[in-house]
Amino acid sequence: MFERYKVKIQAYCEEAGIEVPVGFGRHAAGRYVAIDEESSPPKLVATTWPSRKEAVNYLVSLAAGRRTRILDFKDRCELSFDGKASLLRGAAF
Repeated sequence: MFERYKVKIQAYCEEAGIEVPVGFGRHAAGRYVAIDEESSPPKLVATTWPSRKEAVNYLVSLAAGRRTRILDFKDRCELSFDGKASLLRGAAF
């Protein structure tokens, strides 16, 4: 299951001009990914998450104050962080 996310994530990043770090290939890929929008070009965060809770923990602790996009590769939608503890479903990608 995780391998199919890896392929989808890499293909999406290549098409969108998002840099994929070398560390991305070292672990199984989860359905939730973060893209650092402050990097030039935008850069995929090497860690992905299987649950919304883990993605929220990343946003609260490590990405606080940074422009970050969260994508759900199972439902193929962008998520927005409410600033507290939830990810809200957004537009499809």
